Amino acid sequence: PCKTFKIISLLSLSTALVYLLSISDSYGPYSAKAVSAIFGGSYLINTNNNFLTYKDDIIGIKIDYPADWIHELHARGLVTFLASSEGNSNTYPAGLGIVVQQLKSKNMPLNEITKIQIKNLTQSHPDFKLIESSELKLSGNIANKIVFTATDDMNQKRKAMQIWTLKGDKAYLITYKAEPGQYSKYLPTIQKMIDSFQFIR
Repeated sequence: PCKTFKIISLLSLSTALVYLLSISDSYGPYSAKAVSAIFGGSYLINTNNNFLTYKDDIIGIKIDYPADWIHELHARGLVTFLASSEGNSNTYPAGLGIVVQQLKSKNMPLNEITKIQIKNLTQSHPDFKLIESSELKLSGNIANKIVFTATDDMNQKRKAMQIWTLKGDKAYLITYKAEPGQYSKYLPTIQKMIDSFQFIR
């Protein structure tokens, strides 16, 4: 139960990333039960700066993550990477989640998705505050990024970064979420992880 609370409190920022893309529930509460058998992820040892490589042939992604972080697979196409708890804290100080979803429509441009996402976050979280909105490349793909603060479903104040891109008939969402005071501390690690992200099919 304690672990469930930790994961939900970190990753349950309830946001609807475009119902048109069938991702309307992507950041609602999740069960903490890992379901590796469903997704069949594999782990590769990477001695570069004590990072491991996570590879999932089914959802078609590869990403490096710190060897001392907790990695879990969940139902509904979610994989999470959580920084180790600090001190007596009952929540993980930072984490990164990746969701891969089948598209219902391939015709919506990224900037429209961004507008809808910001609108949904504003409606779902009264204290939502947008800090940054920009475009970048994710594994060679054009992607959109927003950085914001909001209180999540477990009444925890969080600072978050969301990146999304489209490839083929799938949408790929990456969310970095942290306690506001820890966001900058973990950002270089998160950036290494994002830079290492690759599509493998």
